[in-house]
Amino acid sequence: MMQMMQMMQMMQGGGGMDPAAQPFTTPQPVEAGVDPGLEAEFVRPSQLTRLISEQQPLPFHSVLDRLCLRPDGRALGGLPKGCTVAFAGPPGKGKTRTCLEGLLRVAASGVPSLLVVAEEGFLDEGQSGREPLVSRMARIGMEALGMSEEELKTRVLPQLWVLQAQYHKGQSWDDFIHRYRYVVERYKIGMVVIDSLNMLDPAKTRTADHLSALKTYNHEKGVSCLTIGQIRDTGMPVGGEALMHTADAVFLLEELSMASKEMGAIWGAAYREVIIVLRAIKSVTTPIFPHPVRVSQDNPTGTLMVHPLQPEAYALPEV
Repeated sequence: MMQMMQMMQMMQGGGGMDPAAQPFTTPQPVEAGVDPGLEAEFVRPSQLTRLISEQQPLPFHSVLDRLCLRPDGRALGGLPKGCTVAFAGPPGKGKTRTCLEGLLRVAASGVPSLLVVAEEGFLDEGQSGREPLVSRMARIGMEALGMSEEELKTRVLPQLWVLQAQYHKGQSWDDFIHRYRYVVERYKIGMVVIDSLNMLDPAKTRTADHLSALKTYNHEKGVSCLTIGQIRDTGMPVGGEALMHTADAVFLLEELSMASKEMGAIWGAAYREVIIVLRAIKSVTTPIFPHPVRVSQDNPTGTLMVHPLQPEAYALPEV
């Protein structure tokens, strides 16, 4: 009965034809000669002067620099430049701190950089007494770069812009894109960290669609972008497989339980202990490191680093 109803709807809607096929059946004669407007829409690879190029790195100075590889198996030595990367994992495991340190290092190298804050207050505007994100960012930068507060302000922060995009401010996705485009094009932004992509879509129903639109724009403008994301109880990032297909590269932080004593011996952990590992799931422009990387936050900034007990059989390539 259901099939009969669907067939009747199709007959009523387009004479038994799939609506998607209708534009191909509508008579639209092709005029003789060249249409410059249409010709401009096509790329002729045979007419390009150069076809082959090599993926360039944007040094982030973190463990993330070693997840993407060069064709010869060496570490790329940075995030894939010009790519939009999804970095997801459980809360409180060092994602934000790692990205803040990396962003400050990129800014210190002279690259105009942008931090999009969507998850918490960047400033303590209400003077509540809570240490805001700006303070934690400054502490991380001073420790990582060996600078005083004044040095950080004069030598690094002039290359950094912060876009506050918290949802409670009543701003839509379109509002965010309008401001994002302005700052990227006005100040020639080269590196962006978004914390977090999910909070730009609190309903969490269009995360992958938003990432797709953002990625396309970033490609056009040559922007390298690292989006921090959350994961569901299933271990999949919010946005699911669609998000993982959309991003140029995907890095996941995961909890790995030692299911046997043999497994614990490999990872330097006790039976049933839970450790944190970092995995490269994909990169469309480079090979990826094929093994999990045990990570920890045993450093003054609380950023992610390779755990001293990373199995030798899974040793990361050097930069």
